[in-house]
Amino acid sequence: MPADFCTLAEAYPTLVIDDFLSVSVPRPGTEALWASEAREDEILQDLFEMGDTEEYVPFPQPGGLISWASSNSGDSFYWRTGPADPDAWPVVARGDNGDWSEFPVGAVEFLAGVYGRTIHVPGMPGDFPGDHPQVLGLSDRID
Repeated sequence: MPADFCTLAEAYPTLVIDDFLSVSVPRPGTEALWASEAREDEILQDLFEMGDTEEYVPFPQPGGLISWASSNSGDSFYWRTGPADPDAWPVVARGDNGDWSEFPVGAVEFLAGVYGRTIHVPGMPGDFPGDHPQVLGLSDRID
């Protein structure tokens, strides 16, 4: 996994931004299990089989996508696993409207850009994040 994401996972065992965007991070000691589950993305596989992934392919194919976050409205966020250095993997977003976008940044820079409204993801709601967004860890959530 990219180093910035490992640092994020250590700081936030579960991360939810503005009760909308959820980042799936592994707990210490469960990285291998997390990676296995993130690689077995049935929705992405179904989209690929239907020809609805543009040029993107699921992992473990070369340059395949690995899921690391999603939104409440069906947006999905991936790394494109290429080049060999995970720290150089770009973020790929699929909006709930089916738009695919690629960003030449890591997960943390991407999240900071979305949170700070310097990165726009086509298809995501215009009111995200809200005027006073909250960042919560799992222990902060009350369902």
